[in-house]
Amino acid sequence: MRETIEIAPNVSDLRIINQAADAWLPWNAIGVEERLAVLDQWSALLKFQQGIDLLVSQVIEYHCQQATKLIAEPLNMPGPTGESNVLSTSGRGVFLIMAEENSSVIAFTALLSCALVGGNSVIVTDTEEHKALFDVLQQACDLSMVAMPVCFVKDNQALKDLLDDDVVAGVGYVGDEQKVIELNRIIAARTGQIATFITETDLLQLETSRDQNLVLRFITEKTLSTNVTAVGGMQPC
Repeated sequence: MRETIEIAPNVSDLRIINQAADAWLPWNAIGVEERLAVLDQWSALLKFQQGIDLLVSQVIEYHCQQATKLIAEPLNMPGPTGESNVLSTSGRGVFLIMAEENSSVIAFTALLSCALVGGNSVIVTDTEEHKALFDVLQQACDLSMVAMPVCFVKDNQALKDLLDDDVVAGVGYVGDEQKVIELNRIIAARTGQIATFITETDLLQLETSRDQNLVLRFITEKTLSTNVTAVGGMQPC
């Protein structure tokens, strides 16, 4: 059952932040392939939901396909002195995904699906407009026996009140350019880690939502380097 947490104005509620941070750890740990399986299940179930545009399912499928190409497999990069370098990805942490009322559900879903497949947990507003979307995601998580990586607050103001929290690693926003300027000022004034800011303001062409590399804006890279020559091993001939 989904839980919606109410937040007093201008107060960063530790409960929702801690809940989202706790949800991030196991979701990120299961790996890209398992996250893709959950999102594939989510997309498949959405196709049978009345009142949901088929494009919603298709945008999830599209970004899952791109994630399969871009981040599903670690990249081996042999080094010049014989060391082995393996490049992989990880989620950045907790993301806030914000959308103005009656804005593009397709754009909202694009940002949400990329945040999730990249390995992030998400905090969103619990709106009637997106209720079916998240109810079906909960079903997909239950079928896959993984914890729901999405937490809910009551409205956009409650979501905005979380922007100052250092735990928030990034923000996705769907809406108008004037609001982007306002949010960007708040994010720029933060202390602590730098939060990435991803926006969709072209609600006709959906240029950001259609970006084939969009998932890369929601991840961080990890490199594992193994160098046996440093402890007396032999370099390959």
